[in-house]
Amino acid sequence: MRKIVLCMDNGNLSLREVKSYLASHNCKVYTLPERDKDIKAMLTEIGQKEGRIDLLLFGVNEQISEDGAVGTARDYEMLLESVGEQMNRVRNTIEETLPLLRKGNLKRIGMITKKESSISNCRDDCNYGRHMAWAGLNMMGKLYFNLLRPEGFTFRWYCLEENAGGMSAGEYLLSGLCYDSNEPYCHSDENRFVMRDSHLREIPW
Repeated sequence: MRKIVLCMDNGNLSLREVKSYLASHNCKVYTLPERDKDIKAMLTEIGQKEGRIDLLLFGVNEQISEDGAVGTARDYEMLLESVGEQMNRVRNTIEETLPLLRKGNLKRIGMITKKESSISNCRDDCNYGRHMAWAGLNMMGKLYFNLLRPEGFTFRWYCLEENAGGMSAGEYLLSGLCYDSNEPYCHSDENRFVMRDSHLREIPW
């Protein structure tokens, strides 16, 4: 049975390649329009045609405006608006999509992100707003994991790097992780909210 994927194109430079992989591996991929007001219309269409969504896919926005080095003057109002827009759009999309996700086979939410989204892993000394937005989306994923994992939802947070080798983003999004209902809860990777790179190395938050 093919998997139904809904993707929010949010200024991530790698999503086109990821969507192409998914489409070539038995997935029907829909892409949300740029305006929030059109989400309901698309969800109605998917509901009528497919009856479910298996994977809701996001990507961090790599085109957020640069705002200089730490310690320099910056437009905090602009940064607040930019970060808020990123967070609110992802949150609103998840909330609107949940009824169809609950009918899906995977019940999966995925994010294509960067290692620089990690607070402890980041070594950049500039572009505070970009990193705030990316780190905020990681926290949002954790909150939804806590909320939805008891319903059987699964999560995939993947750090994509150019020419890194290893497992591709699309492959990781579709793969299953260690899960055995007879094992202790904490022994299952599906029962942990983890962020990994293409070699399946866990990236610290």
